[in-house]
Amino acid sequence: MANWYSVETAEDQERISAAWSDAPVENEELCGMILETARDQIIAYAPVLPDGEPVPARWVYAQLQQATNLWNAGRVSSGGEGGIEQFTFTPRPLDKTIRGIIRPTDGKLHVL
Repeated sequence: MANWYSVETAEDQERISAAWSDAPVENEELCGMILETARDQIIAYAPVLPDGEPVPARWVYAQLQQATNLWNAGRVSSGGEGGIEQFTFTPRPLDKTIRGIIRPTDGKLHVL
């Protein structure tokens, strides 16, 4: 069973730092808020799980990726770009890649 990312303990902070190198773990309140927001966005987009079914590991991974996007979105310039030197990044929260992690396509035809 996968556990959502949080910053409640020192072990949580180490786990986050290992998976997300520039996570703002020194600011526990901010990091927790970003992770909670990402989790809520994943849950809102994801299909409903049957009662008692564990959270899929891919949703937890999507939470981490979404948290990274949210963190980067908060650090961009007023022109909508962030980055170092000539490299820029335009964040797109809950982008197509993350949506694909949450709801992977199965390759089957679906007829309505």
